[in-house]
Amino acid sequence: MLCARRSLEPESVKQIRLLSTEDIDWDCLVNKACAHKLQFLLYRCLKSACSESLNHPALVQLDRLYLRNVAYSLRITRQFFEIMDLLGDHGIQAMPFKGPVLSELAYGDHTLRPIGDLDLLVDRQKAFRSLELLIDQGFRTELALDFEQFWAYSAKKNGMALYHPGSDLTLDLHWEMTGNYAFEPLVLSRMSLDMFQMDLAGRTLPQPCLETLLIYLCLCGTRDCWKDLESVSAVSGLIAGHHNWDWLKVQRIADRLRCRRMASLGLLLAFHLFDSNLPSTVLNTAADDPIVSNLASEVCQYLLAADESEAVANRKSKFSTFHIRARDRWPEKLRYCKHLLLNATDQEWRSFPLPAGLSFLHTLLRPLRLSMTFLSRTIGHKGPGIR
Repeated sequence: MLCARRSLEPESVKQIRLLSTEDIDWDCLVNKACAHKLQFLLYRCLKSACSESLNHPALVQLDRLYLRNVAYSLRITRQFFEIMDLLGDHGIQAMPFKGPVLSELAYGDHTLRPIGDLDLLVDRQKAFRSLELLIDQGFRTELALDFEQFWAYSAKKNGMALYHPGSDLTLDLHWEMTGNYAFEPLVLSRMSLDMFQMDLAGRTLPQPCLETLLIYLCLCGTRDCWKDLESVSAVSGLIAGHHNWDWLKVQRIADRLRCRRMASLGLLLAFHLFDSNLPSTVLNTAADDPIVSNLASEVCQYLLAADESEAVANRKSKFSTFHIRARDRWPEKLRYCKHLLLNATDQEWRSFPLPAGLSFLHTLLRPLRLSMTFLSRTIGHKGPGIR
């Protein structure tokens, strides 16, 4: 926890050095850091605070992982720039988010987060053309859709995953950032008037205003039920790395997206777990909502648990009541349930390929598929007992 921060205060360095002299299970420490996606932050802080500890075999291996990730991050970032240049040459504005961009904004170094998929946001009207250009570059998708099918698909979905058979690069092309988790979509056209330019590896990239990014991280963390400590550490790092926060603007954006409770939850977690410097008004808003306090207590409990139980895993499901309780009002709760039950996923498009004119039937087919899946799992669980 001491190492999972943007920067180390002198007192934290003293604590880390003192702890490093105790009987630490270094293998366990590295495994926990990897599970919470904090292994590279851990490595950087140990190297700075107590480099003599890095002689342990587990930390020697972590050093190799870190150097490998640095090389991978540089290569992926270069490929990312090439993709953005390709789209830009065809008049398509694109904005990267998460991945190395978030690592730079939250930790001041684009190599300190494990990189999975690269995420790129374009306007929905440009999404199909972007897809065509990427396919021409060798990318592939799991769904083969013509223009009419894609237009029907993009009206309900927020992005499409692509992979490159010739490399380990995967790319998520988005036209909405939150996965339709917020009341108002976060789209490029609405954010373009309030952007700033950030530097990444010698390039200047557009980003939404910091207040919007902060709300997005809280939305994203809640959507994933705050599945690891890094999701909270990123919120804390973003707050610590930037000054002159407009907290009234944060509140206005949260109200507009109808996610004040989610924002309060993310900020309260950053305060409890990483001592984020937050104004009393923000903390009081969170404290005044007992549901936020209860949710924060639950998240802290399972994030700091020794082992993840099945009950914890169930809380992280998109069908968990966690998502209902995290909503501000009943209309938003009902909207989420409707979205969960009726909005077709890629699984429906794969299982029931339909022409664009019949794509509305996916609304009926999704609850049917969910019922069949639930019935199959129920029978499967009962099977051993019957036999």
